[in-house]
Amino acid sequence: MFRVAKATFVRNTLVMMRAYPWSFVIGHILSGVYTVLFAYFAYHYVFAGQLDGRFLHLTGTDDYLSYAILGGAFYAFAVSTLMNVSRSLITELREGTLEAVLLTPSLRRGYFLGNVAQQLMRTVFEFSVIVIVGALFGLTLVHAHIGSAIVVWLLSTGAFFCQALVLGSLMLRFRDTYITQNTLFVIMAFVSGVTFPIPYLPEWLQPLGAIMPLAPALDAFRQCVIQGKPLIAVSPQLFHMAALSLVYLAIGVWGMRRMEKRVVESIFG
Repeated sequence: MFRVAKATFVRNTLVMMRAYPWSFVIGHILSGVYTVLFAYFAYHYVFAGQLDGRFLHLTGTDDYLSYAILGGAFYAFAVSTLMNVSRSLITELREGTLEAVLLTPSLRRGYFLGNVAQQLMRTVFEFSVIVIVGALFGLTLVHAHIGSAIVVWLLSTGAFFCQALVLGSLMLRFRDTYITQNTLFVIMAFVSGVTFPIPYLPEWLQPLGAIMPLAPALDAFRQCVIQGKPLIAVSPQLFHMAALSLVYLAIGVWGMRRMEKRVVESIFG
């Protein structure tokens, strides 16, 4: 399995260095930077530095800029992870190599592990750039509990991977990437608390945020970075994220097997 993961990692890295995926890296960075700039200008020039009294009660902090900047950076990380993993098989289909991947005796776990490892390298770079830009516009990290934040970030990678399996199976089903993924990403940005707390949403929309792994992951990450809380303090969010991961993993594995079978039948039928 690890040999397959290594081979997939090396191949994807070479493609990233030599071909089109750099445009995705730049796009994700710009998306996060736009979120930073939007939060900065909205806070200073639209709301004149004033916050709703509920904000402190709901978030535990009055530092809106750090709240929004971390939201934008973490959202870019989530989108990059979901996109890179979910698009892997449909990219193979478009390039004409999917049948070789499906018929090879190598474990599919190794293939996806290689994709996750490669995108982890990319997202570290993207996340770092957004955080550096955010620091210029008011991001404060003086109270950050670095160890807990890193653990939450790594666990979030696993949660987004599980969600990506479901998204990937939908892409194979509809033979589409842009409409499917962009619909999910817009919904995630709106209901997961990226730039404002989820309770600000209408009550009928709030349960939608509860089924997105980004919501508990982002909440836990913010508490570790902004408030300096240890890992045990964010355990409810981690258990929430773990439960969602198991559900998405079960659905994703079932969906991937079903779609792979359908693709093989359509190719060789």
